[in-house]
Amino acid sequence: MDIVEVLKHTSPALFLPELKATDKAAALAEMVEGLVAGTDIQNADTILQMLKSREHLGSTAVGPGIAFPHGRTLAVQRLTILIARSQAGVDFDSEDGGPTYLFFVLVAPPQDSGHQYIKSLATLIDRLQDADMRAKLRDAVDYESFCAVLKGE
Repeated sequence: MDIVEVLKHTSPALFLPELKATDKAAALAEMVEGLVAGTDIQNADTILQMLKSREHLGSTAVGPGIAFPHGRTLAVQRLTILIARSQAGVDFDSEDGGPTYLFFVLVAPPQDSGHQYIKSLATLIDRLQDADMRAKLRDAVDYESFCAVLKGE
């Protein structure tokens, strides 16, 4: 799966250019609010609980400066990806102890034909290994330029 295919699961309505949250709990809540506002998803509480449960297994902030909160839930009908950013950084219990600036929230239904969820997560993790790309993503002025950086344009 390539990054263009991954980006089909997000949209400008699912881009939060500046999180207000400064801690993990507030960031998760703000991102779930963004998911609900940007889609037809109804069950914010169900999604928030699912993401919190996943975080209890181990932080999805894999560093440096990036996190991939994710999980499966009956509250969604298809893979949906929300992208969020924090210029100040969020204490997200990162493996490296540093702040998290870039967030990619993936929520998928339990039955995910073609394993789009896992393939998308793997593609994003692979793509974000490059420090220059992460820096450019933090500087992108809007959704379109953010996606252009991800695509390597």
